[in-house]
Amino acid sequence: MTLIGKNISYQIGKKPILEGINIEIKPGELHVLIGRNGAGKSTLFHLLCGDTKLQSGKVYCNEVEIESFTKIELAKTRAVLTQDAQINFPIPSEQIIALGRYPHVADKTKDSEIVETCLKITNSTMLRQQHYPTLSGGEKQKINFGRILAQVWETPPRYIFLDEPVSAQDIPNQYQTLNICRHMADKGYAVFMILHDLNLASQYADRVTLIDKGKLIQSGSVEEVLTTKNIEIAFGIKTKILKTNEINFIIPEIIGGPI
Repeated sequence: MTLIGKNISYQIGKKPILEGINIEIKPGELHVLIGRNGAGKSTLFHLLCGDTKLQSGKVYCNEVEIESFTKIELAKTRAVLTQDAQINFPIPSEQIIALGRYPHVADKTKDSEIVETCLKITNSTMLRQQHYPTLSGGEKQKINFGRILAQVWETPPRYIFLDEPVSAQDIPNQYQTLNICRHMADKGYAVFMILHDLNLASQYADRVTLIDKGKLIQSGSVEEVLTTKNIEIAFGIKTKILKTNEINFIIPEIIGGPI
């Protein structure tokens, strides 16, 4: 059981966005996609989760072409957290989480228990009655993450797609969210996310995929991919890697410029 992208290419007009990408997302792994702005990460993300129609190449989910899934089948198999979840009407936050249960057979007692669990594990119980538009950016991310968890709260393997899930969160909530992701991967879910923080990727990822200008640089373990050479190719900066307590910390050799 796995999700595989084969020879994925994509272009807008005559501009190539992705070129011949091969990638594998496995249940039981936390897989991080990294690259600089404009590298093609979000496009690849949306192609893999089935939100964007393929132009070239194939995506197989559990050996079935993802384009053959119905919307309900896809929603039962994978959940997607994007950066642009816009909800502007006054709906209580707990009802946002409850939307994650929509694809599944209605069982009000089970659904209520799952929503309650997702509120608790995302530390959002105090936000349950607060209207979603009044939340801060980080609080909205937590509530939407709770919705994603509610959607896949079934027997694994299932797939969790997260596009920069901690970008608006403070440090404690970043670690809480990523700890939950780590737990879900350990329970047999496939967790695939875009992160910009290389040190968070280094701490949490089982597998890292690095792309640059729409092309795959490397996909593999943290030690294989997050090398000083690869980071310089992808980001144009020189770094040092400090290893302590089996964790790699990536440190830029030169930070900033004129203040």
